[in-house]
Amino acid sequence: RQQHKNIITMTSIIAARNAIKRFPTKQCAALRHLSSRTVAPASNILFDHDSRKQAWSSAAALIAAMAVTSSAFAAGTTAFAEEANDDAEDEEEEDSTKILNWSGTHSVELAPGKYHEPETMDELVQLVSKAYNEGHHIRPVGSALSPNGLSFDSRGMLSLSNLDKVIEINKEKMTVTVEAGARVSQVLDALRPHGLTLPNLASIAEQQIGGFVSVGAHGTGAAIPPCDEFVEALTIVTPSRFGVVNMTEASHGPLFRLARLGLGGLGILSEVTLKVIPAHRLVEQTIVMSRSEAKEKLPTLLKRHKHIRYMWIPYEDAVVVVTNDPENELPLMGVGTEVDDGKGGKKKIVTAEDLEPKHSKDEQLAPLRSFLHKLLENKQDTSLDEETINGMGFGDLRDVILASGNMLDPDHVKRCNKAEHEFWVKAQGVDIAPSDQKLQFDCGGQQWVYEVCFPVGTFGLPNSNSIDFVEELLKEIESSGIATPSPIEQRWTSASTSPLSPASVGPQEHESYDSQNALFSWVGVIMYLPSEDFDPTGLRREFITQSFKEEYCKLVRKVGEKYGIMCHWAKVEVSGSEGPSSDANDGVAESVRARFGPQVVSAFNAARGLYDPKGVLSCSLLDQIFGSTPSDSDKI
Repeated sequence: RQQHKNIITMTSIIAARNAIKRFPTKQCAALRHLSSRTVAPASNILFDHDSRKQAWSSAAALIAAMAVTSSAFAAGTTAFAEEANDDAEDEEEEDSTKILNWSGTHSVELAPGKYHEPETMDELVQLVSKAYNEGHHIRPVGSALSPNGLSFDSRGMLSLSNLDKVIEINKEKMTVTVEAGARVSQVLDALRPHGLTLPNLASIAEQQIGGFVSVGAHGTGAAIPPCDEFVEALTIVTPSRFGVVNMTEASHGPLFRLARLGLGGLGILSEVTLKVIPAHRLVEQTIVMSRSEAKEKLPTLLKRHKHIRYMWIPYEDAVVVVTNDPENELPLMGVGTEVDDGKGGKKKIVTAEDLEPKHSKDEQLAPLRSFLHKLLENKQDTSLDEETINGMGFGDLRDVILASGNMLDPDHVKRCNKAEHEFWVKAQGVDIAPSDQKLQFDCGGQQWVYEVCFPVGTFGLPNSNSIDFVEELLKEIESSGIATPSPIEQRWTSASTSPLSPASVGPQEHESYDSQNALFSWVGVIMYLPSEDFDPTGLRREFITQSFKEEYCKLVRKVGEKYGIMCHWAKVEVSGSEGPSSDANDGVAESVRARFGPQVVSAFNAARGLYDPKGVLSCSLLDQIFGSTPSDSDKI
């Protein structure tokens, strides 16, 4: 067998990123971020990444233009597979499969026959039953978006990418029922003609619904809970004597709340019924505040706006504040033009004048383009010509600027952050669009991400912990000189009643005002990773990974200890999991167990023993945090 290597230039990466907006989700789940190092062993490599919708012909044209060798791009699948097998006589031989996650930080290689994509529910049930009877591993995987590879296990995996039907839209009950392999974007598209949408989104909409709820994805809004709270009913296919189990709050109570955010450990989530709300447009305002202004105004902004997020820029006295409100419910003290409401009062509307940007796109991007030109003055890279640079958007420019210098040099990163600050100052303004567009945003290129959640009082009376934590973190970053790119992102949600949610208030004998109105802040830090063009050997990625885990993440945990932080389940890394810096994560598993307490840990393990008595759904991360599956499946 001959091995192949794809060489993708930065020009191709930018072209691919722009063209991906026209790709159909089903046919091309793979190409959103082609900045990964795509070296193919004698196996299939599945890039199960973010995608966009439209013409299949656009995808085919891009593939041809990029001249990707030995690629298999089958219509109707959700994976882009590179075949490392030239010989026709070997085509019938089954290959191993390698899967990379969206951020390019984790991968898993599975032996032939260890990766499954059932095409029907009957086939899914048969696969799970066989795994139970024979003790074969079938760890469920969604869109492979989790930065920590939570769904990865080399012993065996199962994807529901083919099981993506929208089963029912019920306007009377305001629910939608879908197969768990349906992507959030597909569900939104199906709801749109009915004038409906989902209550909230995470930063992107390419998660499979099963993963979306199972890891406790969240958006932002002080009165809006994480997305697992939207689940009204679910079906899990369990590798146990119970087989297929249908659950609601009424039928299963605590088990239902464990299963909806069950980390893939209680069964293969096959069908989900979610709450929906009327479709609406959001008015978005982007403003840049000083740190002191952002601190002073936060309590008011949290109550005034339906959705709000802060983006702190390290080494700059700047916080980018993005708010979103329904166009028919604009706060009187917010953006817009005040008019009579026809009832003797006043209301706000958004006019064409309000929406007029103060600066053109070229003016907004000028600071980034200018800085990139300076970085390229003494370089021989001819692929980044004027036309290519002018075709880049904000995220692409930031990625290339960072990668064009030493990404671990604080001075280089400071200059990048300064240029980004200047961009945001010129990008301030107002926009309006459907909520499912405004609640998504550009996450940038491949990156390490670490996000923590912690309590910050109640909706009615938020405490100072939101700001105190970030201020202390920034002080440590800037005094120690860590090369911290922008942004440090901060969002807020209300509580979840799922016991394993980072936004859970914990077991409660009696509900109180504080538990019903609890407020949580989510803070995410990142370090971007260079593409292969900027890192052909992969050494830069290794050094960045080491710095991120051993410096940045440790610092976040140190600062956050007194605030009661819990890491997002898709971003927690524990000792012994993949990566060169396992020692940097010592004590994480213990802190997670302590955060949830013995009552919740015991309840989850009892449920695992009931629905997965042979541990075929588990993975290294679950076993390190919760221990191996209990052998006595009759106790719960």
